[in-house]
Amino acid sequence: MRKPSETRASEGSLDGLHLLVAMLLSNELDRASTRAEAHPDDPAFAISPQLLSQALKFLKDNNISAPASSPRGEDLLGKLADLDLDDEVLSGLTRN
Repeated sequence: MRKPSETRASEGSLDGLHLLVAMLLSNELDRASTRAEAHPDDPAFAISPQLLSQALKFLKDNNISAPASSPRGEDLLGKLADLDLDDEVLSGLTRN
């Protein structure tokens, strides 16, 4: 019978798996972004919320963050501030 330590993956194998997941996620985000940019007015080509959620989870799980004062962070904060969430919610509702 094998000891539990003999059946565990090596640290090198786990590092390789982590790198592979990071590369696959990055590649999928690149492809999704390219599709969305090519068809900006077609919601069928929008980046899926699930993909964004997985990317954010990967970053959070790996303690990866950017300072809010970074140019990209400031750009995102500006876009979020410009959103009128009441209009967004109401536009998704249909009248009975």
